[in-house]
Amino acid sequence: MTIRKLKSLFVLFGLVSAAISAHAQNTIDSVMDAVVTRLYSEKNLDQLYALDEAQAEAFVTPAEKQVLATKHWYFDVDVPVVVSVMHNVEQKVLPFWLQESGFKKTDMIVKNMEGWTYEVWQKPFPAGRVELGINGFDNFRPHYFVCVGPQESGVKVTLSNFFPANQNVLEMKTGAMTYRDWTELVLTEVPESLVGQQLLPTIRGRGREAAIVGAFRKTPFPSSDTPAPVYLTWSDDPRTTQNIQWRTNTAVTDGVAKVRVKGSNADYTETKAASLTMDDRMLANDRVCHWFTAVVRGLAPDTTYEYIVGSPTHNTWSKPAEFTTAPQDPKPFTFMHCSDTHSHEDWGVLMKNTLDRNPDVDFCVISGDLVGTGLEREDWDQTLVYGEPVFRTRPVMPAIGNHDAQLGLGAGMYLDIFGLPENGPKGIKPEAAYTFRYGNAQFFVLDVMSETKPQAEWLRDVLSKSDAVWKIAIFHFPLYSNDETYPLLEKAWGSLFDEFHVDLVLSGHVHEHMRSYPMRAGKRVASPAEGTVYVTSVSIPSGPAHAKPDWCEAYVGGGAFCNVIDVDAKRLRLRAFRNDGSVQDDFAIEK
Repeated sequence: MTIRKLKSLFVLFGLVSAAISAHAQNTIDSVMDAVVTRLYSEKNLDQLYALDEAQAEAFVTPAEKQVLATKHWYFDVDVPVVVSVMHNVEQKVLPFWLQESGFKKTDMIVKNMEGWTYEVWQKPFPAGRVELGINGFDNFRPHYFVCVGPQESGVKVTLSNFFPANQNVLEMKTGAMTYRDWTELVLTEVPESLVGQQLLPTIRGRGREAAIVGAFRKTPFPSSDTPAPVYLTWSDDPRTTQNIQWRTNTAVTDGVAKVRVKGSNADYTETKAASLTMDDRMLANDRVCHWFTAVVRGLAPDTTYEYIVGSPTHNTWSKPAEFTTAPQDPKPFTFMHCSDTHSHEDWGVLMKNTLDRNPDVDFCVISGDLVGTGLEREDWDQTLVYGEPVFRTRPVMPAIGNHDAQLGLGAGMYLDIFGLPENGPKGIKPEAAYTFRYGNAQFFVLDVMSETKPQAEWLRDVLSKSDAVWKIAIFHFPLYSNDETYPLLEKAWGSLFDEFHVDLVLSGHVHEHMRSYPMRAGKRVASPAEGTVYVTSVSIPSGPAHAKPDWCEAYVGGGAFCNVIDVDAKRLRLRAFRNDGSVQDDFAIEK
């Protein structure tokens, strides 16, 4: 799998999600749901996987095509205009509506910094409603974008009543962004006649809204009536609660967790699980499944419990497993850090082997990019199946990466799959950012794909109130790396790490293992007592190392790493393990 390292700083999830759920989008969704349902009823899996453009267009009714040609993107103009549609030349089949509705191809081209080339199609519109159609029936990512100019030179154009709502309106020029989910992907070549017009950027994820060609997928781990995978998280106090989560097929409608103190032979205490129905329309061999979460409360601190989960109605149960609650009072503990796991089986092997060599590990954190594509359930199936040998006994506490919330469509599956604390900032999705306390350490998990400002305000508040000996931040994009910089994050969050002396920051994204010297305000300082140590890592096979930058104390290229971090009252130690058990990085912070 090729992993593109996106440089987008954040996505306005709330705005995009609100727009996508509006009534007109439900019309598109309803049409595509009807189309896909008919396809499932009339074609076998092999035919679905082999569906081509001609078959797709022939399968859609004229009434459905009319909706798909007019309700994908629309807005009002107050004067006659010319609308330009920038169509990526790599998409070999034009959207069916483009020529049919009167758009004509020009000789103009537009280019961006990645070298993507767009041909310009134009059509005049009178004052009133402008209606545009889907990006196509294929699963082509670079969605077309639009600019609007007056038919008569010098006339001001006012645009209004957008769908999707909250449309950005920018100036068409070099340096302008075209995708809100990749803000640094800017235009490098714009025809003079289009410069100064009103540019309407979009998100790349909209290209999948009507995708049925090359879009049907399958999971290697379809659900059944047996709970699998089973995994642990925390949404409340790790000393007295435990989240247990699992997946089944839709035949199973009830679930409980049975828990008792290990070795007690006492009766199990049952906790009823909440459930949700997850529908991934294009997952052909397992479209719908049920996801269960049992929040077990009233547990004793520092106690090992054994448990099973399942359905009393169906009498289907998981294999027994165990977990241990956090201690009431601080004592030494150990946790694992992984990053950029991308649904790789190799990562699961690495993590299990590392646990076998370090059985005192209490829980695991992942600094983003758990999967390759965050809205494709088979990726989550693989990540959780490969992680289950660890996660069924050690809780996993993740952060959102750009692949988990890919293409501007939000992190909906991630948020459905993981039960996490809802104590994060207002203004972003619950559970996207959060904090939790374990022993004498407090962890601050941030979401690089949501707005930075509300998280910074929240982070200032929780850091100012923290009395933890150790403060550890976890998020995906690194503040220090070889080739990618995030000045907005550095200004908003890095300054707070300096002010409140966060000890350790764990990140990923760049697929390298790098550890900084202690840093403060972008500069190296003498000791961890004066600054923060930044660790960026990767848990799948990666490329060779580049030149080590000046701020970097340890740099290990190639391979995959699982970091084991030991914490006690006065010392924090990190060791980076390869799968063979060799230690590639070993450092400590002393209090």
